Amino acid sequence: MDDILTIAEAAEYLHKHADTLRRWVHNQRLPAKKIAAGGSGVWVILKTDLLECALSLSKRNRTKELLHPKRHTAQRMLPI
Repeated sequence: MDDILTIAEAAEYLHKHADTLRRWVHNQRLPAKKIAAGGSGVWVILKTDLLECALSLSKRNRTKELLHPKRHTAQRMLPI
């Protein structure tokens, strides 16, 4: 059962907030299934799907950084 994670477990695994993962599921960036458990059900994520999503996010962030490098907003110190 280590291959199936709840939203909370997946969020902890990625060091993200659970609401972020719920948004990813809602926007279909992260595949998940709702299973009947308790009153309202539980969303579960396969660990392989979570790792694929994390890898694609990491690639996307690297590409963004290459195309749009961060500008330093701190003031520059001028020599006196």
